[in-house]
Amino acid sequence: MNKKAFVRSAAATAGAGAMAAALAVTTATSAHAASAWPAHVFAPYVDTGLYYSGNPLTSWASSYGTKYYTLAFVDGSGCAWSLPSESTWAPDISALQAAGGDVSVSFGGYTTDSDGTDLGATCSSASAMATQVEGVVTTLGVTHLDFDIESSEQDNSADLARTAQALALVRSWGSANGKSLFISYTVPTLSTGLTSEGLAVIQAAAANGFTPNVVNVMAMDYGTSGTEMGTAADSAITAVASQVAGTFNVSSSTAYGMLGVTPMIGQNDSSGEIFTLADASTVESFAASKGIAWTSFWSEGRDNGGCSGSTSASSSCSGLTQNTGQFTQIFQGFTSGSTSTGGSPSASASASARPSPSASATTGGSGGTCAAAWSSSTAYTSGNEVSYNGHDWTANQWNYNEVPGGASGAWNDDGAC
Repeated sequence: MNKKAFVRSAAATAGAGAMAAALAVTTATSAHAASAWPAHVFAPYVDTGLYYSGNPLTSWASSYGTKYYTLAFVDGSGCAWSLPSESTWAPDISALQAAGGDVSVSFGGYTTDSDGTDLGATCSSASAMATQVEGVVTTLGVTHLDFDIESSEQDNSADLARTAQALALVRSWGSANGKSLFISYTVPTLSTGLTSEGLAVIQAAAANGFTPNVVNVMAMDYGTSGTEMGTAADSAITAVASQVAGTFNVSSSTAYGMLGVTPMIGQNDSSGEIFTLADASTVESFAASKGIAWTSFWSEGRDNGGCSGSTSASSSCSGLTQNTGQFTQIFQGFTSGSTSTGGSPSASASASARPSPSASATTGGSGGTCAAAWSSSTAYTSGNEVSYNGHDWTANQWNYNEVPGGASGAWNDDGAC
């Protein structure tokens, strides 16, 4: 099956000069230390080939509370890494880290993998590739890396082996220097699980001594018009968990804890495949209930209604009628749990599902036990419980900044607590 994944911008560096003039280039010596990441994290992809005014990462973090992002994509032409407009992104990464956030840097992607310029194809050895990957870690001051492996790379066994060997080497270098690296594989899938090519990707990793922290499911572009995209993504999560468990010989709970999911919001590349706001709520809730590690989407720059009604995918808008940042706010509730900096997946025996907002209780005014207090800055999903004005309330739909008892009707009154 032709997996035509991420929409890429044709104008990779438009406006870069103006931004570069305003911001100094951050180097390894001036970068802030990478932050510890939550155990369950939402980190949407950012297309670095698009033009953004100002400092988009810190601006989004301020607007939505989302502090983690996945920057895509590093190109490996000539076995030398490059990131579009690196000099403009580096200061924003540093500022985000200083504010308690961080980024994962993604290598590959459909365009890079299809033309053979991923590092696994252009470097002559695992050590040469590892040196380039380490250069990204050092230059940008990051501890999280993502490798989007699709298109022709999936069919190149030498490339897959070299990539796995290189990442095992980079991880060992990090450990030797007291730095834990979190490395994910992003792989195309069907609603029934990884394709045979996708399964070969993780099997090659296992055969070459490398276990990614996360296998990220690309829940998009199935090639069937009218596919219910939320249900398809949930089915893919379940199916891939079984494949991961078998490939890496781990338990089902551990396998779920090694998963990520990345839908393409709004209009997908495949005609008639539309990932809606309701689908986002469905997938966020299901992912949280299964205790997977990571949710994301393609892409933050598309999370707006600027091309409402479009029947073809755009790199800068979703094609839906929506508020700017609405998908981000839905998925933001996924971020939770104790923090970690990465390391080998074996460091944690299993993952636990995100606690609901009702996990911690307080004493109500009448002396009873109330659920956790409602917060205007938290996104809630159906079934979440909160307390407000001396009553417990249960959400009957996804909602954000909807006061219990308000006109929206998003909450059911459970009575005094």
